[in-house]
Amino acid sequence: MHNYTVPAVLKAWIDQVLRAGRTFAVTPSGKVPLLSNRPVYVVVSSGGYVNGERARQPDFLTLYLKAVFATIGINNVNFIALEAASRSAELRQQAFAQARKQMADLL
Repeated sequence: MHNYTVPAVLKAWIDQVLRAGRTFAVTPSGKVPLLSNRPVYVVVSSGGYVNGERARQPDFLTLYLKAVFATIGINNVNFIALEAASRSAELRQQAFAQARKQMADLL
């Protein structure tokens, strides 16, 4: 997560992937996805907390990415939180342990 949302490099990738006529169709009733649904796993790294009681910043990233993937037909989006990774070595170790557990639970 970068400044509450996607880093510029990921935004550039999204702009290349979301293409009318390639990954979604434009119809009078709106956009129609052209890709098959499949699971997507997104690891979200943040310097602070964005989930739970310790959250002190808004999370615009997950809602944005869900909308992006839904536009092209992917609705099975799973987020793995890697929070407070830049705080201390102890918090970083805890964050990685929690993220590994989330991944194991999802897979």
